[in-house]
Amino acid sequence: MKAPAVIAPGILVLLFTLVQKSYGECKEALVKSEMNVNMKYQLPNFTAETPIQNVVLHKHHIYLGAVNYIYVLNDKDLQKVAEYKTGPVLEHPDCFPCQDCSHKANLSGGVWEDNINMALVIDTYYDDQLISCGSVHRGTCQRHVLPPSNTADIQSEVHCMYSPQADEERGQCPDCVVSALGTKVLISEKDRFINFFVGNTINSSYHPDHLLHSISVRRLKETQDGFKFLTDQSYIDVLPEFRDSYPIKYVHAFESNHFIYFLTVQRETLDAQTFHTRIIRFCSVDSGLHSYMEMPLECILTEKRRKRSTREEVFNILQAAYVSKPGAHLAKQIGANLNDDILYGVFARSKPDSTEPMNRSAVCAFPIKYVNEFFNKIVNKNNVRCLQHFYGPNHEHCFNRTLLRNSSGCEVRSDEYRTEFTTALQRVDLFMGQFNQVLLTSISTFIKGDLTIANLGTSEGRFMQVVVSRSGSSTPHVNFRLDSHPVSPEAIVEHPLNQNGYTLVVTGKKITKIPLNGLGCEHFQSCSQCLSAPPFVQCGWCHDKCVQLEECPTGTWTQEICLPTIYEVGICQLSPMPCPLLLDFFFFLIFLKILFI
Repeated sequence: MKAPAVIAPGILVLLFTLVQKSYGECKEALVKSEMNVNMKYQLPNFTAETPIQNVVLHKHHIYLGAVNYIYVLNDKDLQKVAEYKTGPVLEHPDCFPCQDCSHKANLSGGVWEDNINMALVIDTYYDDQLISCGSVHRGTCQRHVLPPSNTADIQSEVHCMYSPQADEERGQCPDCVVSALGTKVLISEKDRFINFFVGNTINSSYHPDHLLHSISVRRLKETQDGFKFLTDQSYIDVLPEFRDSYPIKYVHAFESNHFIYFLTVQRETLDAQTFHTRIIRFCSVDSGLHSYMEMPLECILTEKRRKRSTREEVFNILQAAYVSKPGAHLAKQIGANLNDDILYGVFARSKPDSTEPMNRSAVCAFPIKYVNEFFNKIVNKNNVRCLQHFYGPNHEHCFNRTLLRNSSGCEVRSDEYRTEFTTALQRVDLFMGQFNQVLLTSISTFIKGDLTIANLGTSEGRFMQVVVSRSGSSTPHVNFRLDSHPVSPEAIVEHPLNQNGYTLVVTGKKITKIPLNGLGCEHFQSCSQCLSAPPFVQCGWCHDKCVQLEECPTGTWTQEICLPTIYEVGICQLSPMPCPLLLDFFFFLIFLKILFI
């Protein structure tokens, strides 16, 4: 029998050198196939003097609510066409809203305060007018009448929306609308009246005279000089003893069919240290809030492990939300119709016993019809309990209660009462853990053909566009650094069905206009990535580049097939086996051949 050959030390050194060199070249080949996420784009943008809180769009003008300013931009290139200064404002205990208190600047008790824009809405029922509510003057609002001939004019006719006599009625202040700690305002026209639905974060720092409410519905008076409550049950408040220990953050508000919805982040119970997300629902015509109900929402990621039970991860803190229709593909996957409203939410895992989010996110879609069905299904079960943060544990509503009889409709009965459900409505992360090392802070969606596309923003100022699908692993076809500031939850999508459709994205003091049809093709650095881009971005492969058809004059542009690309180490590119494993196998064969020569 032939004795095994002994490998010379020189051959071993040569083999080791070849492995190192080949592995390095394989890594280089892999890098060439990745998307360039460091691209810089010249996009229309505007930078304000102070942070931007709110954005609305009306008749080709963009209105920005910022600290101490309201700006008006044109919607073409975001050039400023007007501005209105709202602060700083001198706040004094003896000074009412709508009063000029500058003469009290030298008196004790007077403090100059920045005016943070807490709400910005457009009303077109009475006049075209912009209504702005700030953190000063007890959270009151002012309206800017927009002339038909020049809707950019926000200075010519400005009215303060405060009536002192209303403040004195029953010790209420219906004109005190928003909280500086956080607010969501939804405006809705019902039966020839304008209603404001408001969710406020409040704590013990608020003076009783301000009389802000946790959640309320109020009507804009026909004189338009303020608001009124229709009943003494048109508002609900967290009890004073719980306001510091049980804060409620109102994240989003929307209307769908006959219902008003608020999304909140709050403690699971009065005594719990953990936080979760809830959805609140009540009828839009229910001025007494008798139909008020709330329940938890959960966005989860499930992981099946071999020979073990399924591991479930809950993303408990809602960061941002958006409501729109689904594309045909997604609608089929989630059991929805094309005309159904879908609630899209980006959720994060929080640090223990905190609302502070970690860099770990998920995206879930909740068809609103399923939200309503879930409310209706669980209403007659044992998981109903009293809203103790509103009533206290010893209130009559919390004992010997009868069940709601009317959860599916809006025929409101005066003997119904507000309630909470403890069973959570769950949905699974649409991206199967793809964003488990990222903090998503913003979402909006639009439809292209049969596809649903999500605009996503991150805490590091990145902007991404990605196809939303439950089948397969979609990766962003747009991914670039927009700014160093986090992307705001405030987002607008305009003309999504047109070639010139765009989204407005806020980052700190800056707002940017980004096209919905993608940002070209140059950032795709391999043919396979180029051809896997969604059809509407119109990318194809041309002479080792990803370009649109008009950028490939030679006629070799293709969207069909990628020809083999040979790098210096071809085996890495052509083999389905992972590169390091392939190299180990390749050199093992060489070793055997040498060994048995």
